[in-house]
Amino acid sequence: MTTVRRILKALTNHNCNPKKVSKGWSAHCPAHEDSNPSLSFSEGNDGRALIHCHAGCSPDEVCKSLGVRLADLMSDAPPVSTETHSPRRKRQYRRQGNAKPGVTTYETIDVAVKFLERKFGKRSAEWTYHDAQGDTAGVILRWDTPDGKEIRPVAKHGSLWKIGGMPEPRPLYGLPDLAGAGRIYICEGEKAAAAAREIGLIVTTSAHGSQSPDKTNWSPLAGKECVILPDNDEPGAKYAEKVAAILAKLTPAPTVRLVELPDLPDHGDIADWVVSRPDEDTRDLRRQVDLMADRAATIEAERPTVRDERFHPFPTDVLPEPIRGLVEAGAKAIGCDTTFLALPILSALAAAIGNTRKLRLKHGWDVPAVIWTAIVGESGTAKTPAFRTVMRPVRKRQEDSMEQHMEVVKQHGVDMAYFEKDMSSWKRDKHSAEPPPEKPEPPQASRSYVGDTTVDALAPILLANPRGLLMARDELAGWIASFDRYTGGKGGGDAANWLSMFNGESITVDRKTGQPPTIHVPEALVSVTGGIQPSILHRALGREHRESGLAARFLVACPPRKSKKWTEADIAPEVERKVEELFDRLYNLKGQVDDEGAAHPVVLSLTPHAKEVWKKYYNSHAREQINLSGELSAAWSKLEEYAARLVLVIHCVQVATGEPTLTDVNSVDEVSMAAGVRLAEWFKHEARRMYSRLSETEEVQSQRELVEWINRKGGSVTTREVQQGHRQFQSAPEAEAVLSELVKDGHGLWETTPPGRRGQPTRRFVLSTVIP
Repeated sequence: MTTVRRILKALTNHNCNPKKVSKGWSAHCPAHEDSNPSLSFSEGNDGRALIHCHAGCSPDEVCKSLGVRLADLMSDAPPVSTETHSPRRKRQYRRQGNAKPGVTTYETIDVAVKFLERKFGKRSAEWTYHDAQGDTAGVILRWDTPDGKEIRPVAKHGSLWKIGGMPEPRPLYGLPDLAGAGRIYICEGEKAAAAAREIGLIVTTSAHGSQSPDKTNWSPLAGKECVILPDNDEPGAKYAEKVAAILAKLTPAPTVRLVELPDLPDHGDIADWVVSRPDEDTRDLRRQVDLMADRAATIEAERPTVRDERFHPFPTDVLPEPIRGLVEAGAKAIGCDTTFLALPILSALAAAIGNTRKLRLKHGWDVPAVIWTAIVGESGTAKTPAFRTVMRPVRKRQEDSMEQHMEVVKQHGVDMAYFEKDMSSWKRDKHSAEPPPEKPEPPQASRSYVGDTTVDALAPILLANPRGLLMARDELAGWIASFDRYTGGKGGGDAANWLSMFNGESITVDRKTGQPPTIHVPEALVSVTGGIQPSILHRALGREHRESGLAARFLVACPPRKSKKWTEADIAPEVERKVEELFDRLYNLKGQVDDEGAAHPVVLSLTPHAKEVWKKYYNSHAREQINLSGELSAAWSKLEEYAARLVLVIHCVQVATGEPTLTDVNSVDEVSMAAGVRLAEWFKHEARRMYSRLSETEEVQSQRELVEWINRKGGSVTTREVQQGHRQFQSAPEAEAVLSELVKDGHGLWETTPPGRRGQPTRRFVLSTVIP
């Protein structure tokens, strides 16, 4: 007689009147006075009897009322053991992802549980874990014995079950309930989690003890509000600390709070807290816990020591139009990253504003419109086409200016001929009382940019163009090398003057040739932009230039390489026209003239709201910098003010385009300030990436290149794909070991997908964040 038939017979003998329904049978429960049938009864896949009293009677109570044991509900089917099968059968189980030969496996979870209950007796408690698809991934069984508790896990491996831990990464307890939850409580252990669930909390925990939270996939908690309820002992505190550190690695990072429940006994948890309040309603208990969570401070968990070194897309959405349109359309048309256009155009806009505007952060701190940018990219990455696109309006303006200058030069030639004639006449008339004729001043060309030039040649150009210039060069390595042109490679040279020009300070140049021999430029403003290859970067920015702070003055970007694809996309003529008009308006900005006729920049102020945004950024930036040293600290010292320089450019562009939300053209609002801060934060991330690459070891470089390769593959790979795609890995274990190191360093997690056609689950490495 089958198990189900035995239970049906017992129900009939006890006048429970079992009746067949769609999913089994219904009957009157023998464990209580049951006027309406409240007992459900069905047959499990493994042949065991499944009973459930909807009035709340436990299976044990039902069995006692029927005169049977709880174990009598179990199927008599024997377990399946790989020990008894042939080598061919063993290979089949391995292909299905099951245990190794010699490890007992079971056809169903119920058979495995029955085996354990024959050994330990009736279980005291059971907690079920589910995978991402909602299927049972494993159960945790507990027996309370005179000698203490016994815990045994039963887990699914492929299509069979075994007594032992779940495969890593393990799912969180209560996983199906977590997706739609805003606040999630985290306990240590299933017993505590079950108690928290009984009072209505959305709760989870990790499987297999307080020592293994790092073997669980915590990614479903990314971006959530997480409240940790630690046990009242040292292991509980350590577990809470480990979980907080793991949560800090998630992207986006969750908000983490910690609530220490009051009046807990030693080694107590929320289950003890609930039991100690028998007279309180469960809803009141939940409200108390929620209120404690509301009042708890956010945990500032220590971030991972290994930072995110991947490239993040440039935030083009903060660029005002028409600049944003040009950058995005140009990148699409050329097939390059947006940074190839965004960085040069920021420098070009700053140069167009020049010495006509400054931003005052406080008395004595005025910020000039000077921006130095450098695109770091290999040859053939479309740096040059992007550079030409950005420079088009600047070059057109200079070409137009040079045409006008040539006409003026011609007229100057005529004026000089008349002057020389008049001078000859004046010299011949020795008795004349008239003063000598005034020599016409040679015309000075209006310049927008310069290319390959030394400070000796640049000084007279700056003197003739006091609003400032753009130094634009496709390859910056040659410009940097020119600094030592007259010093025999011993350093010094032009570098010191360039450092002054970054701040718009005065320079004095003693020239070896030419007239006048000494040129003094009161306010020398030069923005710089160009490209440089990664292999040349470290050599060009040698130790001297890094220590002097020259390297720190550059906003850099090193986007990953992209494979070229033909596209019919192009930049709309309307966009190009609007950008050209924008540059014209910026170049037409005027400063203010004092009573003596001297020109000075218009000093812009911050609105009160903008000042608050700046103060928040300044204080946060200062907290970051205090923990830095060396080259990165030098870069941070310049990035502090760069936020304000970027704000100044954004505000002036908005003024030139007639942004309707601006209430005062001479006051920078919080919207512009927030945009500048966001750009500065992006450049800070790129600075970390670049300086990290300049000092990375071969091992770190190899790891970074692997992360970038996985990112290009869509952010998810198997060990086999890594072995085949990276020839440096000679075996699958070697590739798996490297991927496990990435998991350890917080770059990603292991995930197990459901079995495919061959019944074998696939273990994949998944990056924490995939950058498109």
